Amino acid sequence: MSNRSVSMSVVLGLACLVGCGSEGGGSTTGQRIALHTVITTDPGVHTTFTTGFGWDVSLSRAALGISALYYFDGPPPTALLEPPKPSLGSRLASLFVGTAWAHPGHYQAGTALGEVILPAPIAYDLFSAAPVLAPDADAITGVYRSARLVIPQAAPADAALAGHVAVAEGRATKHDDPTSTPIYFRLIADYDDISMSVTDGAVDGCVLDEATVTSPGTITAEVRPAIWVNLVDFSKLDPGTESKPTEAHNAGFSQGVTQLSAYHFAYSK
Repeated sequence: MSNRSVSMSVVLGLACLVGCGSEGGGSTTGQRIALHTVITTDPGVHTTFTTGFGWDVSLSRAALGISALYYFDGPPPTALLEPPKPSLGSRLASLFVGTAWAHPGHYQAGTALGEVILPAPIAYDLFSAAPVLAPDADAITGVYRSARLVIPQAAPADAALAGHVAVAEGRATKHDDPTSTPIYFRLIADYDDISMSVTDGAVDGCVLDEATVTSPGTITAEVRPAIWVNLVDFSKLDPGTESKPTEAHNAGFSQGVTQLSAYHFAYSK
């Protein structure tokens, strides 16, 4: 489904619910409201974290292109699945829950409750000093449970992305091996890279903490870049240097950018 078709389906869904909610005059579902939109970054971006493949990673730069956000009443795939039993790979599996274990094909979006269509795609710098205030969502009241983040086909013209739709730069060392050679990396993803994992750039079925929305408020979309690099085997990259990191397209990185658990949404009054 194209982004235009997605938008039209949301508009039709909103119009239908608004009309249905008006019947009888007493319903609190389907009443039109505006929701502020804030895009922010997981605070852990400033710490060193260990990936599922056993690398200690410190990020110094990261950016993502975003063209739209949508909100639905259908539960996210993670709500439909039981987590895998603990095993030797439990740490890796814990980051796969909601990703490899919850294939987007299992997700039923349900009723469209809101949308944020940006006038032009934005480049979100995950290391920016303040959250980004996006346009208000055209929305209706209801029970919010899941979300969709859309990555644009054409990268925004911004130095942080330099023509790509996602970028992550930093340093990786092998966990518990102080003698290992540091890997200085600059991972990049283009639209063709992410299209191997998602359709029309849509990361579909992200968790939106369930909330019964009856009045205007704010939806916060948090980006979690540790998920982006969790599937990367840094041993396949040349070491690079701090001043000249190794730049590479990487399948693990492009898959990480499209994982549901890399984005988390929440409503607040």
